[in-house]
Amino acid sequence: MNKTLCVLLLLLLLLFCTFPCQGAVVVEPAELTIMINDGFIQKNSPANITILNDNNYTINVTWYLEHPNPSSLLRPNRTFIENFSWIQVTPSWQLVAPYASASFSIVLSIPKRNDLFDQHWETWVTFTPHSEHGDGIFQQEYAVRVYIDTPASSDQPSIPDSNTQDYTFFILLVLLAALIIGSIVVFYWVRKKKSP
Repeated sequence: MNKTLCVLLLLLLLLFCTFPCQGAVVVEPAELTIMINDGFIQKNSPANITILNDNNYTINVTWYLEHPNPSSLLRPNRTFIENFSWIQVTPSWQLVAPYASASFSIVLSIPKRNDLFDQHWETWVTFTPHSEHGDGIFQQEYAVRVYIDTPASSDQPSIPDSNTQDYTFFILLVLLAALIIGSIVVFYWVRKKKSP
C-alpha cells in the first residue's frame, strides 16, 4: 500500500510540474548564418529573430549572449567568437502582447584585422521570457545558434603605413628634381653647341 501511494504521489507531482513548463513561446529560426562579404563594418545584418507569444498574457523577453554550453555542443569546424561586444541584439528587451510576435535584429561591429579573416564562429543568443503570472517551477530559455563567417581574405589592397608613404614621396621628389636639373643641363648643352 505504501509503495502504491508513493508512486501515485510521484506521478501527481510530475503531472503538476509539467503544466507550468509547457512552452507557449516560439522562437524562430533555431539557427542563423551571417556571411560577411563586404568588409568588417558596423551594420545591421539581414538576420532577424522572431518571438511568438502563444500565451493569453503579455511576456517580457530579454536576451543574453553565451558560448555553446557545454562546449561539446559547438558545431564542427566552428570556434567561439573572440569578443561578445562585436555582436549586439536590438532591442535589449521587448514586451510581447498575447498571441503577437516581436522581432530582434542582430547588429555586428567586427574590427577589420588580419587575424579575423576566414573565421567561422558560433555563438548563442538565448532568450528568456518572463511574465507577471510567474514562470513556473523551471525557467525556460530558448537559444538560437548564430553562425558568423568572415571573408576568406582581404579584397582591398593593404594601405601602406605613413613611414612608407613619406619615403615614397621623398624618392619621387628626388627623381623630379633630377629630371628638372637634367633637362636644364641638356638645354644649355644643346644651346652652347648651336652658338658660333
